[in-house]
Amino acid sequence: MHRIRSLALASALLHTGSAAVLDLPIWYRNTYALVNFQVGTPAQDHLLLFDTGSGTSWLADKKCADDACDNGSGFPRNGYDANASTTSVDLGVYNSIGYLGGATGGFTYCDVFELGGAAWNQTFIAANQSSWSFIPGDGFLGMGFSSIAQPATKTVVETMIEAGLLDEPKFGLYYGKEFEYTGDGPGEGVLTLGGSKEALYVDGAMTWLPVRKDLNGTVYQLWRSTLRKFTGSRRLDGDEDGQPQSYNGTLEWAPGQANGVFDTGASMISVPDGRIAAMYASIGWDYEDLYWGRRVPLCTDFNASWSVAFTFSDDGVHFQDVAITGDRLARNGFAGRADACVPPFDASGSEGLVLFGQSFMRQFYTVYDFGGAEVESYKPLIGFGELKAEFRLPGEDSWGMRQ
Repeated sequence: MHRIRSLALASALLHTGSAAVLDLPIWYRNTYALVNFQVGTPAQDHLLLFDTGSGTSWLADKKCADDACDNGSGFPRNGYDANASTTSVDLGVYNSIGYLGGATGGFTYCDVFELGGAAWNQTFIAANQSSWSFIPGDGFLGMGFSSIAQPATKTVVETMIEAGLLDEPKFGLYYGKEFEYTGDGPGEGVLTLGGSKEALYVDGAMTWLPVRKDLNGTVYQLWRSTLRKFTGSRRLDGDEDGQPQSYNGTLEWAPGQANGVFDTGASMISVPDGRIAAMYASIGWDYEDLYWGRRVPLCTDFNASWSVAFTFSDDGVHFQDVAITGDRLARNGFAGRADACVPPFDASGSEGLVLFGQSFMRQFYTVYDFGGAEVESYKPLIGFGELKAEFRLPGEDSWGMRQ
């Protein structure tokens, strides 16, 4: 039997290291972005997918990693072995998590996490079941708010903030340039905890969006902002008769009726089912042709002749736009073809939800700022900055942001 202690005792075990800014290099495996943490005593390396769309971190336990859970990733997993860690504490709680794309569950533990000289006690799930068969890592790093964490758990960042281990209550993200596979080590991408590096990565000013509370405006749950409008446009040099062509369209939502959720655990831009056809029409594409396979989008279709913009406003007066041109959304390999690219939008399943995944967010330097060191003082913002030329993919033009 594992040691079962109270959460209060577990949380008092260890906090070492002064406040710092900690850089986590990003690994890519099969397009999944991962960062490395050391867990337990003696410390063991674990690669985790960082996910701003969830709150609880989890690691596959040893049996799950060895053979009890399906692994179709092509990479071995290093499972968490509570019996091998002298600082492991079984909290006596079984938790399960359902995601949009999968589910996991297991017993809840507290153990030592280490990163860049800092060490602290962290609550998490040791998963003995998981449907995430294609994840080429050991689990998830939940980076939403602790209000959506499972019972007896808290997010890693908020745990570190409360322990005084971070210089500032924020984290910053540069995805890098390699989004497929970085080999036996990390690439150029960096997840920074306790600070952000706009001076290094950003060309010009940041655009800041206020984070919206949920549960009738009582608590922050996800990194989401109030979405008010979508605008798409396309202009071509001319049709077969030499006449210029243009497409455009605007969709609007009433105040408080739609959210833009910025989710590093998602891969695409997911938009409301009832609006997706109009969004495609605004850039000159036919959604029905895409849906029924009558058209396979070629990567040459992703170019600077079209753009999309999303307008956010928390109060209906002060609006901020985040815009991007079509060439920045190209992701090849669609339908098994090197010359075909993944369509830019898929359906979110909700009229009030636009989900911004990695294909969109990796074009920016993003900053997630809690705005305070205590839950009661949180005033969170999410910021977007245009990447300097040396940090963009070769051949990419800059995108536009208007404020």
